[in-house]
Formats: sequence, structure tokens, C-alpha cells
Amino acid sequence: MKTCRIVLTGLLAAVLSVAFAGNAGAQENGNRDSLGRIVRGPYETNGAWDNWFIGVGGGINLFEDGWFGAMQHRTRVAPAIEVNVGKWFTPSVGARIGYSGFRANGWNQYQTAFATEFNDTKNMYKEKVNFAYVRTDVMWNISNAFSGYKETRFWNVIPYLSAGYLHGYGTAGVTSKSHQFAYGGGIYNTLRISNRVNLTLDVRQILFNGQFNGNTGGLAAMTSATFGVAVNLGKTNWKRATQVPDGYAPFSVAAVNTMKDNSAKYAAEAERLAKENKALAEKNDALQAEVDELQDALAAAEGKKLTVSPGAVFFTIGQTELDSRELYHLDFYIKNVIEQDADATFVLTGYADKDTGGKKRNQYLSEKRVEYVLDILRTKYNVSEDRLVVKAVGAESTFIEGQPELNRCVVLEYAE
Repeated sequence: MKTCRIVLTGLLAAVLSVAFAGNAGAQENGNRDSLGRIVRGPYETNGAWDNWFIGVGGGINLFEDGWFGAMQHRTRVAPAIEVNVGKWFTPSVGARIGYSGFRANGWNQYQTAFATEFNDTKNMYKEKVNFAYVRTDVMWNISNAFSGYKETRFWNVIPYLSAGYLHGYGTAGVTSKSHQFAYGGGIYNTLRISNRVNLTLDVRQILFNGQFNGNTGGLAAMTSATFGVAVNLGKTNWKRATQVPDGYAPFSVAAVNTMKDNSAKYAAEAERLAKENKALAEKNDALQAEVDELQDALAAAEGKKLTVSPGAVFFTIGQTELDSRELYHLDFYIKNVIEQDADATFVLTGYADKDTGGKKRNQYLSEKRVEYVLDILRTKYNVSEDRLVVKAVGAESTFIEGQPELNRCVVLEYAE
């Protein structure tokens, strides 16, 4: 048993030392946030058929009986095979079931059902036991656990605990059988070839009753090392779950209810605005119809010389900008008079209701009104300022005597 312990300890030390060195270095690339911290999850739950794997391998078994160092048994190397199927439930936690076995060889000081051939040189009986170990393993991927999940990591180191049924049976000519409960653990290493294929190195030791090989009892052990291949099935990667950023917290029930109330208010306001928008659209259609009617009248008179009366646009009391209705009237006059007579000069005269306000205020209103109309002619319709004469007479003149609402205007007419 001493040989077995030395072999197992050496293998474990080598695997763990290289594994931690590798995982602490380049294998962590891609698993850190913007501050250089390792990101470990959480991850979304996988589907029932995702992250499965199957594997096969072959190698050696080292069987030793007499855990306390008795010299009646010596170890010999024997062939080993294994077949596994398993599933990862998270990037770090998984389980598998499998078959391990083939043969356990040794030298036994005493003749047993499995040790019948005496060797004079060794002065011991040559021992051969065929066996099958059907087991369940609980696995922990420490590479993902400590260094964060990385799909393209080349080497993953996975310790596990094992328990199962151990059946020993004779080689040719030997009919004896034994049945044992066995338990133990090991380290499963995967070396990535692609997202579907890994090479594997599995180092395991199990413990069981010494009656396994025909002795009277005691504690026995089996150390195995197998090299093989594993194939991943279903979805092979993991998606990190969305996390709530720092500084944010889930909404309380009260906050949700408040948002529902606000939503209802916003819906009512949206309905009101929709009705208002519909009314404005109808008004706009009416204005457009009026413009179309005026344009039709102008088209009917095309080719005839018209005597054009002065045009005027009217402002609301105290205002220096036109409403939509008067902008339509201005648009009509510009397109059908000013733009149609490209060589003519036009006079723009601003008025105010002198019976309502003082001279200074009325003069100001008439100036602002005529400047507003002038700016529209220049910027929107590109009418040259050379064709326009501007006057503001709100402090001293009226457009139509005795009708205040008609004196808040700008008059457009041909220059004499």
C-alpha cells in the first residue's frame, strides 16, 4: 500500500501545482472585468439536454491489499479501461456515472481463490482479479470556480468524489466472485481540442473491503490513471446571467403600484392629446381646402391680367407673430402675386391699433410685425430684399378707420 500512496501523492501534487500555476496565469484571459477583477458568474440555467459529455479511456491500475503495510501482498501494474457519461449543471458543478475496470494484479503471500500460481523466484502466489466498478462521481471544476468560466480554456482541473458497486470475478479457470461497496476520489483533467472534443487524464483512488481478492478482510485500495477522449453533447457553452448594476435595486411593490398609476395617467393624457391632434388635423384640412380653392381660382384666371388688390395678414392683439390661418394667407399671396411678378417691387407696411395703446407701443408693434413678415419672405421664400420696401406706421396711421381688429396687420402691395 505504501507504493500506491507514493504514486497517488506524486500524481496529485504534479497535477495541482501545474493546474494552479496555469489557471493563475494566461488561462484567466477574457475572464476579467474592466477593473481586472475575475468574473465568476452567475450563469443562466442550462437546458435538460445541454452540457452533456461522454468519455472513454485506458491506462493502468495499481491494486494493493493491506492498508497498514503488511508484507503479504505486493502490487503489480495491470491494464485499465473506463467509460463515462455525465452532465454539467453549472460551469463548476457536474456529475457522471461510469464503468471502470479490467484487471487488478499482484503478488500474494498466501494462496487464495484469485492467487493460485506459485512463483519460486518471488516465493509468492501470482494474483489476477478481473473487476468492474460501476460508480457515480460528483465533480467540481476548480478552474472555472477560481478563475471564472472560459469556453476556450485549454486545461480544466476537476476534483471529484466517487462511490459505487465493485464486483470482482476470476480470470480463466477461476469461478470465485466478490461484491463490495467502494468509495474514493480523484482528479479529472480535460485538455481542449475543440468545443466538442477534449483529451482527458483521470487519476483516481478508491477504497474497499480486502475480501475483494479472496482475503479475509481489511482495507484495500485501487489507484488508476487513464488517458482518453471525451465528447461534449448539446450546447457546449455557458451564458453569463444579466446582473443588476451597482447602485440599482429591485423595485418595491409600492414603487410598482406608483408606476402603474402613472402609466394610467399617461395613457389618459395620450388619449386627450390624440383627440386634440385629430381636431387640429381637421382644422388643417379645412385650411388646406381653402388654399386649394384659392389656387383653383387662380388657375382658372391664368393667362388673364388681374388687378391685384393689396394683401394683408392680421395679428392677434399685442402679438407680433401670425397664427396658422394667416400664414396660409401669406403663403397664398407670396406664391400667387409676389413670385409670379418677379420684376415688381412690393411695399410691406406694418400697422397697429392706435386707439388701443400708446404711440410708442404701437410703433414698436408695427415695426416687429413688418420685420417678422420681411424675415419670412427672405428666409423661407428667398425673395430678394431689393424688391421689398418696408414701412412701420403704427404710431400715426391706420389701415381701416374705425375697425381696430383690422389695423393689427401688415399690408403687402405693389410699389407705385
